[in-house]
Amino acid sequence: MRCPLCLNSSRPMYCSHCVNTSPNILARLKIDLLMLREENRRLKDRVESILAYGLGVMEGSEAAAVVERTLEEGHEDVEGEILGQRLLKLNQLRAKRKHNRIRYRTAQLLSSLEAKKRTIDRLTQEREKVPVLDVNAEEKLSRVRTAVLVEKTSQIAQIQRVLLNSQEAKLNSLRRWFIIRKRDSYEFPYSIAFQPVVSLKNFYKLPPMVAWGSISKMSEFVVLLSEVLQYKLPCELPDASFKALRAADNTVEDAYDDDTNVAEHLTKLLVNIIQLARRAGLMSKNPVDLAWMLDQLDIDTLFYNMATSTEIPTKSVAQHWTYNKLLSVVSEALQLSIYAASPASRQTLTGTLANNNDHWFLVG
Repeated sequence: MRCPLCLNSSRPMYCSHCVNTSPNILARLKIDLLMLREENRRLKDRVESILAYGLGVMEGSEAAAVVERTLEEGHEDVEGEILGQRLLKLNQLRAKRKHNRIRYRTAQLLSSLEAKKRTIDRLTQEREKVPVLDVNAEEKLSRVRTAVLVEKTSQIAQIQRVLLNSQEAKLNSLRRWFIIRKRDSYEFPYSIAFQPVVSLKNFYKLPPMVAWGSISKMSEFVVLLSEVLQYKLPCELPDASFKALRAADNTVEDAYDDDTNVAEHLTKLLVNIIQLARRAGLMSKNPVDLAWMLDQLDIDTLFYNMATSTEIPTKSVAQHWTYNKLLSVVSEALQLSIYAASPASRQTLTGTLANNNDHWFLVG
């Protein structure tokens, strides 16, 4: 085709039929492509044969034998021989480098062994220079340890005796301060600060002011005793002194109606007395029958034995009592005390009637 403008530039144009059938255009190119593919395949086989021979020469495998049989049939393989020699030399160089590395590592280990051997020899010489210990050194050391242990044990025992003596002195001072005594009386056998020690049997036989005053003194003694014994009380005791002051302003009936928490107060006091007695080793720490103990001893005897460090008899049971169960026993005992408190029993020893604002002091 010729350019219609410049009329010079031209480009040949072929139809599709001529392109596919003419031997001067596409057929010649296809033949060249096939010949090129055949040449590439032949060269590829040649390269693979050379590589196989070279690797076989280096490794001494069966591939080298196959190639040698091929050479014996009349085919030369100079390139494979050269490649095999080069690969064999490369393998030898690698083996030599590995051998040198192993030899260097061996030399390092030998040097380390020599250094350790010299250290062992030096320590052996130093050990030989140290004087030999006496044969009885271990026995002497054992005697020294025993003496130190005996001395420390003696010091601890001495400190314990000092602490116990100091504690006993404080307890005696506390007893003298509160003037805890035993009296020849069936109704009120014990007194504290010249006041009768209350019990479940005689609580309602006392005027409210006297009863709450006695509880206040007992609570003060229990709190101070817990500080001496360095023991934290399980139940916190409220201040009972204001109860005595309120009882002095009320009638007998109002005073007792106001004392609805008497059972709870006495139960908490009883729990603290029992725990302090256990702390001081006056009674068993195993579960005990508190109902039997209250029936035999009551709160006043328990308090006196605890205050005077007297052993308290107990009766074992299967399990410990709960607070609610003990509260019910105390409440029941107080109810019996109410029934036992007759008007005649509310008279004093001189025959006069007791009032709420009476404040008793026992003498003798």
